[in-house]
Amino acid sequence: MKIRNLILIGVLSCIVFAIALFPASILWSMVSGSAGGLPVQVERVGGTVWNGYAVGRLRTQIVRGPVVVDWDLKGLRLLLGEVAIVLRAEGNDFRVSGAGHWGLWGTGVSHLNGDVQAELLNQSLRQFGISASGVINIENISVNLSGQTITNAEGWIRWSGGRVKAPGSGSRTPLDIPPVNGQVREEEGSLFLTVTEAKGNQLLGEAGLLPEKGLGSLKVLQRVLSLVGMGAEGGDDKVLVNMQQPLPF
Repeated sequence: MKIRNLILIGVLSCIVFAIALFPASILWSMVSGSAGGLPVQVERVGGTVWNGYAVGRLRTQIVRGPVVVDWDLKGLRLLLGEVAIVLRAEGNDFRVSGAGHWGLWGTGVSHLNGDVQAELLNQSLRQFGISASGVINIENISVNLSGQTITNAEGWIRWSGGRVKAPGSGSRTPLDIPPVNGQVREEEGSLFLTVTEAKGNQLLGEAGLLPEKGLGSLKVLQRVLSLVGMGAEGGDDKVLVNMQQPLPF
């Protein structure tokens, strides 16, 4: 190998290591002045650009208290033409970790795990007159998008069940909803979340994302009414809602 090639490799290695070991706090102090429009107020940054953490507060009433985010960039994946990062975020009402990737083979998330208190969603649900309790568990979700096609989707979203207040329930008394499971899956290039009863595994409904067609879908069975103790005519397998809408993006 020629000397100039060795020098070039040495210089490139120094640059990579300099970036990898560059303190994240110094980089943040350099760019924070132009980041005033961010939805988060950053209080502290530590570690390196490659592997670091940040503590801050979101500028919203939905998530209260401090939020800690740490990251770990996967340098070796850059050699394969892919940017990959492992993230972990934790607050008073949630804890989520997983990996994200973007590159020649698509964009997606993998090994997404965590738990979220259902009360965290109440701020958004309140406009519909709905509130909920319980815990939402996220179990090993992976989704990959290549172009406009979902090439892989798997994992589970489980709700522990709890009390739910909803309009039209016929009573101001909260409804006691038993646990439900949601399976994330891929079918014919589309993403689906199939929701079933945790006890009995009976189908309740399904939500879908069809990126190739630019549509979102929703199907709800009448079994949902039986689940909350509301009588309805017809069998539980009768379709109560079946709709498709253009995606907003």
